[in-house]
Amino acid sequence: MAQARPVSSRPLRPLLALLLPLAVGACDAKPKPGAEAEPAKVETPAQAAPATPAAPLVTKNACSDAALTLAADEVIATVRGEGIVASELGDQLKNAEREALRTYCQGIAQIRQQALDQTIDRVVLEAAAKEAGMDVESFLKSKVEGKDPTDEEALAYYEAHKSPTAPPFEAVKDQVLAAMVDETTGKALEELVRGLRADASVEIKLPDVRPPPLDLRSGPDNPWAGDPSGVVEVVEFSDFECPYCSRAADTLSGLKARYPEKVRFTFRHFPLSFHPRAKPAAEHAQCAHEQGLFWQYHDLVFANQKELGPDKLAEYAVQAGVDKGKFDECLASGRASAHVSADLAKGQEVGVGGTPSFYINGQAFAGNPTVDGIAAAIDAELAAAG
Repeated sequence: MAQARPVSSRPLRPLLALLLPLAVGACDAKPKPGAEAEPAKVETPAQAAPATPAAPLVTKNACSDAALTLAADEVIATVRGEGIVASELGDQLKNAEREALRTYCQGIAQIRQQALDQTIDRVVLEAAAKEAGMDVESFLKSKVEGKDPTDEEALAYYEAHKSPTAPPFEAVKDQVLAAMVDETTGKALEELVRGLRADASVEIKLPDVRPPPLDLRSGPDNPWAGDPSGVVEVVEFSDFECPYCSRAADTLSGLKARYPEKVRFTFRHFPLSFHPRAKPAAEHAQCAHEQGLFWQYHDLVFANQKELGPDKLAEYAVQAGVDKGKFDECLASGRASAHVSADLAKGQEVGVGGTPSFYINGQAFAGNPTVDGIAAAIDAELAAAG
């Protein structure tokens, strides 16, 4: 039987690697041909870039400065002496250029913020270590190392995170123990750095080169929770059959508890084509929404994600407390199907590449979709709004 190495004998990872929080994962909208829709191994956390903006960024909409626009009447080629002007290239080119510019600006903003966050974290850690009379590695060991997980704890972790095709626990026990150590260490490090940054009076002056916000305004048919007039809106595109979305549902619960005011949480459907039960589940949830019972149905589906057959979907509706007659009429009318299709089209329009995908005040969230990761972005928007 494989044995995990004790935490105390495992050297800490390099500083910058430690400063990257744990990723949650996503269901890709376009899986590679022949690939499994879901992972066939235990879903252990991976490394991702940090998403911890400490304060609102300064310059607004500087992305427009990077646009390489062509005047409509600019001659861009001649054929047999006849000029071809830019306007003849058509709207398709304009749309492609606009999307390419958004991708570029988002990428630049993200890598700059990541580099700045890592540098700030290094600076505050070095200062704290110096104050404690220690080098950084010794300081980190003293603050973030924990005890070895027990076999019972490892088995419970495996059961909570395994995919339907995961190998037996004993075959991956060493991986599970290592993942638990990494996750515990990562969380402890995040808490440590967050506290050090709070005490350091960090002020961000990095120019904001993000593209203008996307139009994700909600209508009455979009399920929501929180403050209806919140200055920050968090929009989630989700798939009821995606296991990562099930975990994101827990994240959303934590965020709703943390922000009872000033933040509105909106749910939008994005059933993936290779999840055959996702669209029917979305339609049932949307009909529950017509009776003000969306979140009750949402929670029941994610709690029973492995059982999403037609009979079960109807059973969850009854458990949620719907009026059966009105519910059946909604399904038969096609209203819910039309709304789900409209959400899917909107997601494709704004570039959703997988689920769950979060947008905060119209900006794609590219960090770790954990409570703390999303909360950091929410706090930055709240600070910007005053």
